Amino acid sequence: MIRFGVLGSGYRASLYFRIAKALPEQFEICMVLCHSEESACRVKEKFDFPVTCKDEDMINSKPDFVVSAVTKTLMCDTVEKWLNIGIPVLSETPVSLDNGRLFQVWENIKNNNYTCNKLQVAEQYAFYPTYDARIQIVKSGLIGEPVSMTISCMHDYHAVSIIREFLDTGINDVNVIGKAYQMKVTDTKTRYEILTKGDVVSKEEKHLIMEYDNEKTAFYDFMSDQYRSDIRNRFINVRGTRGEITDNMVYFLKDNNVAASEKMDVYKDEETGEILAVSFRGRKLYIPPFGICGLGEDETAVARVLAGMKKYVDGGEEVYPLRYALEDAYTANLMTTAAGNSWQPQKSQNRPWK
Repeated sequence: MIRFGVLGSGYRASLYFRIAKALPEQFEICMVLCHSEESACRVKEKFDFPVTCKDEDMINSKPDFVVSAVTKTLMCDTVEKWLNIGIPVLSETPVSLDNGRLFQVWENIKNNNYTCNKLQVAEQYAFYPTYDARIQIVKSGLIGEPVSMTISCMHDYHAVSIIREFLDTGINDVNVIGKAYQMKVTDTKTRYEILTKGDVVSKEEKHLIMEYDNEKTAFYDFMSDQYRSDIRNRFINVRGTRGEITDNMVYFLKDNNVAASEKMDVYKDEETGEILAVSFRGRKLYIPPFGICGLGEDETAVARVLAGMKKYVDGGEEVYPLRYALEDAYTANLMTTAAGNSWQPQKSQNRPWK
């Protein structure tokens, strides 16, 4: 059993609530720390978890670790506070978008300056069943050495994480160039409701070229509507020296250098969105690690991060290396600067975790 506390009660916190409800034999939320009595009552009524507005109640619940799911502006202060209380922290992404704070967190962890120095960041996309399967295909060598990718699936630091997984960019320096555009699109959906008025609005769309020092290149194209809108698709293309992957199609050269293509088969429960299995060329690349439980890809991925966090707290390897999470946020800042300074290159500089 993995016992953890949740700091926060908003949108991202609710993801952890759904995981604990779907998998009660694996995950127990021992306390939810809310910022107000109103929030605490709402969580208690909807999910029936122990709730409080007092730090000492969270401490006395003795969690294996706490998940910091507060707002971005409060994240770094909250993470450091609970590390200094002496409890391991799994932070929602990102720990900070201030480079100075990112550097500070790394130096404090490196020098054991916190009361507890076990910090991880819940970067979940590589644990999505479908992305995990594609990463396995790339790492098998079937498409040769991966050299470039076009990514239009997720924003900023999440995209940096996935680029690293596919192109093996590690902590290589990167040069970012591009532009942000204002594009018209019809509003169709928010986090909380479906919109049917047909209002046409302007949304930011970033187009960036990311050139890494290991001679790998990523082409980034993303509008925030792609997370939820049914009229803005998400897609990914990874090119290697002997083939490429485009979404669920794999194009490659056989041993005799004759071209071939095969589909990565994804079996999905259409009602719940749960991925039941992923296979390619007769081999299972993914089966649900917690059994069939009705969780979608995002919840499944975060559940895998929670399981990894428990292993890390108990002395195992990092679930997602902290230096990568800090590099993700640092590079996201470069992306924002590049997008706001049309076609002016932005090059990564010295950072303490490199």
